[in-house]
This record gives sequence, C-alpha cells and structure tokens, in this order.
Amino acid sequence: MKKTILFLFLSCVSLLHAQTNDSIPPKNKQIIDTVLRYGEAISPTYQEAVCTEFVIGVLKHFITLSKEDIVNININQPRKSIEDVYLQMENGSPFPKGVVHALTHNGKGEAITNLNEVKPGDFVQFWYPRSWGHCGIVEHIDLEHKVVYLYSSFPSTDGYGIQPFDMPEYCYFVRLK
Repeated sequence: MKKTILFLFLSCVSLLHAQTNDSIPPKNKQIIDTVLRYGEAISPTYQEAVCTEFVIGVLKHFITLSKEDIVNININQPRKSIEDVYLQMENGSPFPKGVVHALTHNGKGEAITNLNEVKPGDFVQFWYPRSWGHCGIVEHIDLEHKVVYLYSSFPSTDGYGIQPFDMPEYCYFVRLK
C-alpha cells in the first residue's frame, strides 16, 4: 500500500514537472509517460528487475532490441573482474557506457556530451570510481549540485522509483531518436 501511494505521488509530481517543461522532446515525453504507466510493472521489486532490466523494459515499448543490444545494456562482456570495466573506462572503451553504447551503436540513440542538453526522458549510465555502476532514465538534473534524479530500479526503493545520485566523472547520457 505504501509503495502504491508513493508511486502515485511521484507520478503526479513527475507528470507536473514534465508538463511544465516545454523543452522536453516529444519522444522523451512519451518515455516518461511509459515509465509512469509501466514502471512498477516492469520492476515490482529490485530482485525481479535490476536497473538494466528496467531500462530494457522501457525501451521495448519503443524499439526492438537485438541480443547484442541487451548484452550491451547489461554490460555483459567477458571480463575477469569488475576492475576490467574501470580499465575499459580509463581506456575509452564504449562498453562500460551500457545503454548509451547500445543505442548509439545500433543507430537508435544520440549521445549527449553537454550536461546542459540533458533532458528528462534521456537515458544514463554512470560508474562511481572503483565502486559500482547504475543506469536509468533522467527525471531531472540539478546541475548546480551535480545530482541526477532517475527513474530506475534500485535496492533502496526495492524496485521502481525515483532516486537522486551524485554524478560521478564517468556519467554518460543518450537520447532515443
């Protein structure tokens, strides 16, 4: 019951936020509407759908994902340890960019390198230094404090929800075409 009330509250706040920002691209508005409508069904608990599975679940409402796309979103390339991911980032490999790499590689997305151009409804993959990574869909960004608020699946919300994250150096954004 608490999760449903929180979902309804967050949905209303997010919808009002999205509707007041006319600079949001139409496709991004559709993505937000899809997240608000299906987010809890895509990831009712974190154990049922982690962040990458949440992103895949949303994207499937818009595009057909190949097996390679899913591997790229899951960052499921062969590696000996998580340290390999950090070495790939340091060496400029596209693979740690997850959803960003998948959508730019398949031509269905456009990378966003200027933080001022990131909009609600864009997708993000980030990595904290030598720690952990996460992905989701931008709800909004506080550029002054370098915090990104995401629609995603995360342990603290036990599935779908909106969470704030400090933006680390390795933070990549993409917009679905």
